[in-house]
Amino acid sequence: MRPLRPLLRNESPLRMAREALWRVRKLWDRKRALIALQSRAYQVRFRHVGYFEPHPQSCSAASRHTILGIADLLVDGRFPFLGYDTVALGIPPSWNRDFVSGKDWPQIDASRIKIVRHDGSDVKVPWELSRLQFLPVLAKAHLLTNEQRYRDTARTLVSDWIDQNPVGVGVNWTTAMEVALRAISICLLLDLLWPLRQDEQLWLEKVTHSLWQHLLYIEGNLEFSHIVRSNHYISNIVGLFCLSTFLDGPQMKSRRRSYQRCVEEEILKQTYEDGGDYEASTGYQVLVTQMFTCAHLLMKATGISPAAGFVARLRKMYSFAAALADSRDRIPHVGDCDDGRVELSLDDMEQMLTMPVPQRISLTISNFLGTGSALFGDFDRGRFEDAAWYGFASAQRAKPSTASSTAPSHPSMMLFPESGVAVVRQEGWETLFFAIPNGAHGKGSHTHNDKLSFVLRLNGEELFGDSGSGVYSRDWVARNRFRSTAAHNTVLVDGTEQNRILSQASYLFVLGNEAQVTPIKYQRISDGYILSASHFGYHELQVTHCRRLTLTGDRLVIEDILEGAGEHQFDLNLHISPGWKMEPQSSEGKVLSCRLEGGSSVSMKITAPVHLQLEVQPAPISRSYGSSFSSVCTCVRGRATLPLTIVTQITCEDSAKRDYLGEVEVHPAGEQRSTR
Repeated sequence: MRPLRPLLRNESPLRMAREALWRVRKLWDRKRALIALQSRAYQVRFRHVGYFEPHPQSCSAASRHTILGIADLLVDGRFPFLGYDTVALGIPPSWNRDFVSGKDWPQIDASRIKIVRHDGSDVKVPWELSRLQFLPVLAKAHLLTNEQRYRDTARTLVSDWIDQNPVGVGVNWTTAMEVALRAISICLLLDLLWPLRQDEQLWLEKVTHSLWQHLLYIEGNLEFSHIVRSNHYISNIVGLFCLSTFLDGPQMKSRRRSYQRCVEEEILKQTYEDGGDYEASTGYQVLVTQMFTCAHLLMKATGISPAAGFVARLRKMYSFAAALADSRDRIPHVGDCDDGRVELSLDDMEQMLTMPVPQRISLTISNFLGTGSALFGDFDRGRFEDAAWYGFASAQRAKPSTASSTAPSHPSMMLFPESGVAVVRQEGWETLFFAIPNGAHGKGSHTHNDKLSFVLRLNGEELFGDSGSGVYSRDWVARNRFRSTAAHNTVLVDGTEQNRILSQASYLFVLGNEAQVTPIKYQRISDGYILSASHFGYHELQVTHCRRLTLTGDRLVIEDILEGAGEHQFDLNLHISPGWKMEPQSSEGKVLSCRLEGGSSVSMKITAPVHLQLEVQPAPISRSYGSSFSSVCTCVRGRATLPLTIVTQITCEDSAKRDYLGEVEVHPAGEQRSTR
């Protein structure tokens, strides 16, 4: 999906040579896999490994209601999606159709299919359906009720998918990632339905043969590269580890060892030491953590001891996500987010079942955090209904998160230096500051132009947030708008993007690498904290943007310092989250002011030594993939000869002051320093 040429700049001859050799080997692997796929002979059988340890009697009434509610929709041929709501597709559905645009992909050799066509269609719709992640939900419903209709629906859907999607044919075989995630879903279905009855043995043979084909296809189409790797490759090796764990036969043991080693090594390459995913995206942080958790649970089920470095890094990945979460276990959409999952969580299903699309937040991760807490016990966060299906005894001890729950205890400041994220919590204020390096060491496809952006929460309610992702290939103009500098809470200079965005429709997953960032610096002051960082995305303009945030008990002060020379136009954009009403008081001059009313009463004042103009503009916001709605952006615009400092002061008028200052926590663990 990405042109390769922009990724090859500044690569060493040695790495280019290694990449060339790998590509020759990949061609050979693909031919070998094709030969094996053309033979219907296979010598593997499916084995039950106990990935799940279900105890239906311990399932809470609320969880039971949610699982059965989603399963009933599926039995009726109605398929729920976070961003597209519930769609009546029938049993069986059309597996290669984008039901939004009504456009199909042809049933031809997958290598000849163009997946991004710029005709209003989005390949992620048939891909999402064909990941078959609803299958374990149907199996859980069968376990909870012993009703045959759930089991029969799951079997029918799997059989029809196999019949309608011959290996290597059609859009659902175009990317090894989709093959891997689908294979995991089928394996988890069989694990939950085990043992299969005598009259299901022919069906089991059919499915086992398909899983063998999935394994061979992934091996022949690995999304590996010496230049840049992403979550796609992680899904490949986790999928192969899953398949080689559930399938038994010749060479399976050696495959398990090999793919386990690949997974344990890759977590150290695609995540920072402080636990952040190197693709610069909170959405992919969740997906990748789920992938590695799947591998961890497979090792647990089969009695394999994972490498210590793997376990330590996975623990930090959960801690990183927990640090960004609010009191309702929601994290902001930073960078791309397409709502990808390995397994659907109860948080996902509850939203699909009970909430209208505009109210859904796909990065609601309470059960995700509960699973991490059950695995490692480092933090007591989240809900444990999902963890209970894996047999964790700790699932019985925790209280579920609720909308009215108070924020958990945190150090007052947490810094993730490699990931470029700082989180300050003091009184009812929560500020998340982002100086995130461009993804995948500057080659990533999921980065947004969000350098020095921030998210502000007051008394548990988000006041300023990120715009989200919206869509990918369905609308390339919207795609670029959501990842632009203006879509984030930062400063735009002379209309120039922090990282250059190519306007061609074929470059939807390519971004420049101009915006290098400095590490976040922090300083404790008597009544709060100061955070600061800079980026150099405006180097061609000979301008550097520095931002300093001072958070005290009752206010946040943001200083935007534009260093350089000459005259430049600037736009300071602040995206107001839904639920807040903004009323301008002074919209022009050297001092601007406005009030915001929502969960709290807030005043905001912006000052600069030049003439300013405040504009309130509609701006799209997206909280689940494929959907967006209109919110409000405050834009402060001006022109000045540099250097220039713009000061924004945000004051909560109903804050209660307390004489308390907590600790600074710097990650990775072991670099903590007390500030009391």
